[in-house]
Amino acid sequence: MEELPWGRLAGVRPSKQLHRLLDEGLSHAEAYQRMQQTDGISSEKFELLWQVANTARPVVAESSQPDLFSVYVGIPFCPSRCLYCSFPAYSLKELGMWRDQFLDTLLYEIATTGQLAKKLNLRPDSFYLGGGTPTSLSPAELDRILSALRLAFPAPVREFTVEAGRPDTLTHEQLAILRKHGVTRVSVNPQSMHNETLQKIGRCHSVAEVYRAVNQVQTAAFPVLNMDLILGLPGENEAMVSKSVQDVLSLSPTNITLHMFSRKRASLFSEEREHFPLPDKTLAATMYRTATGLLSPKYHPYYLYRQREILGDLENIGYCLPGTECIYNIVMIEERQHILGLGCGATSKFIYQDLTLRNLTSPKDVRTYLEKAAELCRRREFELTQTQKALSHSVRSCVFPVF
Repeated sequence: MEELPWGRLAGVRPSKQLHRLLDEGLSHAEAYQRMQQTDGISSEKFELLWQVANTARPVVAESSQPDLFSVYVGIPFCPSRCLYCSFPAYSLKELGMWRDQFLDTLLYEIATTGQLAKKLNLRPDSFYLGGGTPTSLSPAELDRILSALRLAFPAPVREFTVEAGRPDTLTHEQLAILRKHGVTRVSVNPQSMHNETLQKIGRCHSVAEVYRAVNQVQTAAFPVLNMDLILGLPGENEAMVSKSVQDVLSLSPTNITLHMFSRKRASLFSEEREHFPLPDKTLAATMYRTATGLLSPKYHPYYLYRQREILGDLENIGYCLPGTECIYNIVMIEERQHILGLGCGATSKFIYQDLTLRNLTSPKDVRTYLEKAAELCRRREFELTQTQKALSHSVRSCVFPVF
């Protein structure tokens, strides 16, 4: 029988288990022995988890106070739909008629949630504007959303991320809006640095536009630039992956996220997979080793997660320069801080003292979201109030030692 590197660990967030062992005070050897015995994890994957935990641990400790929360805002619009995408993302042509109504409803949800946070004496830690592609909105629309966030949650935050995932959507006017509202982290996601691949997967932008967008972000002097790549895209080989990674490295981003291609049921790929052959498990592993090998001398892994039907039974990994970890990515994966998810397809996470949690997911469909927004606000208030009531009946000790 084939040995699986992750053993019996089938969940999305394998690092959560290691953090719990570290909470108990286990050493490297003790934690590996426990995970090897209970889950059959390989030494290679345990060492990767250990690196991730060591990098993320200080952020986990700082972010795990019971009165902290992060806000995720889901913008469900894109210029077009990519081949691999299963996120809530509609083309602006497809749902343009709902654009104004969506924006008004989102602003209502932001204001209502801000009032709730104030009522419960909760403090914002980070904001994350994702989607979809937030920068597919106009500068005026972005300004309205960011102004509403700042008004609803006036306390300073440690990090503010906006995804400009499609380079073709980014303009100087939008960047000026982001600067005005204190955005600290911008994500420009080429996915591949090969024009033929970009055309095949429906990205509707060129490699030249990636360089242009990155130059704009760096000229505007945002503290952190993230860039995403996908390994194992249809038609690509190891040499193409190597070139994409080296081209991205030449741009000196602060964070680089490597995604392995995964077969998502709700994607266009699933409907037409016979037209898009993927690399086999051996080639996927070779691509992975090549990419991580190029990053490892300078960048450190700080978060990872796995998905169903991911190529090669591998994982997605976020890399960073020392001291530039994305706070939101860590708290979203480790699930030790409330996350208030607003907008289409966003998930709220309500964390209890014993680290159990409850989720509340907004509808992916824009029209259903418009109908359910008031109910979502009521349910969010109930769930978050319950966590605070539970906390008031006990004293929460710090369970996140920094090492």
